[in-house]
Amino acid sequence: MEIDISQDEGRVPVTVFRLKGDLAGEEPLQSQAQEAYAAGARYLLLDLSKVPYITSAGLRAIHFIFDLMRGDAPEESDEVVRRGIATGDYTSGHLKLLKPSKNAKKALSLAGYDMFLEIHKNYGKAIASF
Repeated sequence: MEIDISQDEGRVPVTVFRLKGDLAGEEPLQSQAQEAYAAGARYLLLDLSKVPYITSAGLRAIHFIFDLMRGDAPEESDEVVRRGIATGDYTSGHLKLLKPSKNAKKALSLAGYDMFLEIHKNYGKAIASF
């Protein structure tokens, strides 16, 4: 899998990871996200338009990034997130997804990630949503 990293400016600075290839492992995605976070990234958009397939390890990597990006957001404690997901009132303000392929979207849906991660079809709208 290849990762192209760029920055864009919405209401806040957004780090954009453009993934290419199957998301079949936790690396290099996790380490790239950790590096971006250490460099100050707090809002991340994962472009999944060129990811034909996501395995359970890939889903773990996305969940890792979800936890990482909300790490210093006290309003997103584990209890608040759990309660919000259960009631359907929570979506991450720090991690969003862009254009997952049909198979990738199915994996995200089966894992329940679409319950707490916004999935966008339009890049500009995705950036503006942060």
